[in-house]
Amino acid sequence: MASTALVTGGSGFIASHLLPALVEAGWDVRTCGRRPRPDDLAGEISYFQVDLADPSADLGPVVDGVRQVFHLAGASSSRSSEEEMFRNNVDATAHLLDAVSAAGAEVVVHMSSTSVYGEEEQLPSPVPETVEPRPSRAYGKAKWQTEQVVWRAVEAGLPAVVVRPVSVHGPGATKLLASAMLDVAIERFAGLDTVVIGPAPVEQRLLHVDDVVAASVYLAGHAPAQGRAFNLAMPQYPSSHEVAALLAAELGLGFEVVDDAECGPSTEERTAARDRMLAAGMTDDILFTPERFRFMGKANRNNRIDLSALLGTGFTLGQTDLGDAVAELAAWYGEHRWIL
Repeated sequence: MASTALVTGGSGFIASHLLPALVEAGWDVRTCGRRPRPDDLAGEISYFQVDLADPSADLGPVVDGVRQVFHLAGASSSRSSEEEMFRNNVDATAHLLDAVSAAGAEVVVHMSSTSVYGEEEQLPSPVPETVEPRPSRAYGKAKWQTEQVVWRAVEAGLPAVVVRPVSVHGPGATKLLASAMLDVAIERFAGLDTVVIGPAPVEQRLLHVDDVVAASVYLAGHAPAQGRAFNLAMPQYPSSHEVAALLAAELGLGFEVVDDAECGPSTEERTAARDRMLAAGMTDDILFTPERFRFMGKANRNNRIDLSALLGTGFTLGQTDLGDAVAELAAWYGEHRWIL
């Protein structure tokens, strides 16, 4: 009989890649989420509609007999208030771990974020997992408080691993690099032939979802990883210029760096072009930001993170060619009409 794995946040982006990977590996898989069962969820995966942050919710049936737990559920910064982020990260995790501890799960992999390190106070570079985080934004603070819930559970005897990924991309992602690709697609649709970008490059940190999945599964089965946190990112740090050039080339546009930091079409022009794309059959899935290339303009003094802890376990990153990843994204988004 197959062992059982639970994935929380079953309707989320990372879960959409982790769930089929676990099924393919032979696990009996169940998942849960606040929304009704997703239409595209494979029939062999059990689904529980439950609000983990609701203290009255009975999580017994969700966690009963579970051997491994991959805790992906939580509210992000792009579409949630501070109160929602605290509730759906901190409160939800505390409720879940109480139930998981009582059920006797063998290991919990908790999905945190490098946002816990913050951006305002300079930390050692590259940032190791052993440094005291200094979260500076609401999302980072919520994720750091959530980690404290996990570490208290570890002290009480729960085997757990914390994973801290950077910005994750891949087929099905709806923001960050996906939003930047949408920006380029909008300019192509509007008839522009060259993507222009301001003179100051910003170092990017990116990670393919396949490596998030592979690292999570690997660390769940690697006993020495229990009780530890692991940074997760690509070893390369391309600039915003390099990323924009790759996106432009993949969508058949030229690329140019110009002196004007406010270059490119206005928010009104971009919004109008996007409205025409939606009218022409594009789906409203990728997050549209009023600020052009918003994701790529965020400088972070703690951008570089130390990967030695993860690599020291024997894990090897498999998706480190950003050009290949951009080509994969463009093909997937085009096929699914998330861009035109």
